[in-house]
Amino acid sequence: MSTHQPNAGDLTVNGNRLRYYDWGGSGDPIIVLHATGFHGRVYRPIAEALKAVGHVWSYDQRGHGDSDAPAGLENYDWAFTMNDLAGFITAMGWKRVRAMGHSAGATAIGSLARERPDLISCAVLAEPVVFESPTAPELAWRNPFIERTLKRRRIFDSVDAMFANFESKPPYNTWHRDMLRDYCEFGTRATADGKRDLKCTPEIEAHFYETSRDFDGLGRIIAAQVPLLILFGTRGDSLGMVLSPRIARERHLGRVIDVPDTGHFLPMENPKLVSDLALEFLK
Repeated sequence: MSTHQPNAGDLTVNGNRLRYYDWGGSGDPIIVLHATGFHGRVYRPIAEALKAVGHVWSYDQRGHGDSDAPAGLENYDWAFTMNDLAGFITAMGWKRVRAMGHSAGATAIGSLARERPDLISCAVLAEPVVFESPTAPELAWRNPFIERTLKRRRIFDSVDAMFANFESKPPYNTWHRDMLRDYCEFGTRATADGKRDLKCTPEIEAHFYETSRDFDGLGRIIAAQVPLLILFGTRGDSLGMVLSPRIARERHLGRVIDVPDTGHFLPMENPKLVSDLALEFLK
């Protein structure tokens, strides 16, 4: 795996400073948008692969990574994620960019494609979080996930200790090891006593899961009038598999692919396949 590190900078979007990463490449821009609880550097092998067909950028969402974390949980929900993406594209002076997103990042991209087709030309959505109604059975994961997130360990002795703690535990045990290493290294900051603290607090992460029911990502993704390649993992932990047939039936621009032997973290489980599919679609 390449050891290339992206150039970093800061941009003010909707009143908050966002840390962005310039991965390089030539041609029109491609944005990679991360999942809740992650950061803009965790998809490094995919970002580097996409440089073959464009100039690749990513950023840390508000409350994540090295971006601002405004006080108050009322400053975090799925609409903010979508609107920050619109603000980032606009602040960069772009129109009709290509994009690749994972989980809530995918939901934000697909939703923005519906609301602002002048900003998104086509996109790859890996495991977008979708459900049919606020009481849909697909949301059964939400409450136990919130409880587990709030109990999550926040402090680790070191990056190596965090990596060792996660590498044999689901869901991280199926991840590409270099992506897990980047998650641990760039998703934590050094404390005064030399330990590592999560940059995205469990409270912020859990609040995103709690407010997922209030955002109609499914309706927006189905209605988006731009080409979308939508990827779902077939393993039982995949959140969107139950809706994959409906999305494939009702969308007419792009494709829906069910990826065997992967789950909700399919970009981490098979970054080579996701990269190859994204390259073919986005070029």
